[in-house]
Amino acid sequence: MIRCIIVEDEPLARKLLEEYCEKLSSLELLGSFSNGLDALDFLKTAEADLVFLDIKMPDLSGLELAKLLKQACRFIFTTAFAEYALEGFELNAVDYLLKPFDFARFLRAVQKVEQSTLASTKEEDFLFVKDGRVWRKLMLQSIYYIQGAKDYVTFHFEEGKLMSLMTLKELESELSKKGFIRIHQSYIINKLQIQSFSNDKVEVNAQFLPVSQSYKLAFKHSMSIPE
Repeated sequence: MIRCIIVEDEPLARKLLEEYCEKLSSLELLGSFSNGLDALDFLKTAEADLVFLDIKMPDLSGLELAKLLKQACRFIFTTAFAEYALEGFELNAVDYLLKPFDFARFLRAVQKVEQSTLASTKEEDFLFVKDGRVWRKLMLQSIYYIQGAKDYVTFHFEEGKLMSLMTLKELESELSKKGFIRIHQSYIINKLQIQSFSNDKVEVNAQFLPVSQSYKLAFKHSMSIPE
């Protein structure tokens, strides 16, 4: 499932993108925004894999927003102005949709994202973690959750646990696209390892971990919990 958002200031174009997204089971639409500032605020706590992004918008243009988010997600630019294409691709855009575009063209753009995701899967299924003087290879699917304490984190996984000198903030950006989500100042969890959850707790490996207020909205969106 590809988590996506739409940032488009034209109501009709935004509605069309929403309808196109709803047609594809591979897409999970987290939110739809009329300006870049609202989208930027949303992405402070939520995690998206893909942004459908209009280029010419007031206050914060699509290109400016992409520069702020370029390490966090992929982009498909949507615009009526072909002259912006080169700059868009310089920002590693997956595709560039020139308005007006139909569903078939939209689908081809999404398929590019799906293909690039599949191509990188094998390279992203493990993590090297420093254990004393050596680097230890951890398979991501084996990790239950990661607990942070100041400048150290503890990985809890099938074979036991491992403490390493790093921070949750460093791991959060790296693991957010690999099925992990931060639920608390002290915890990042593997979504595949969730056994049950409620409004404020998540059960992982028979351990009940808290979901803090500041991460609750992002967690709800990630788990598709209705408001």
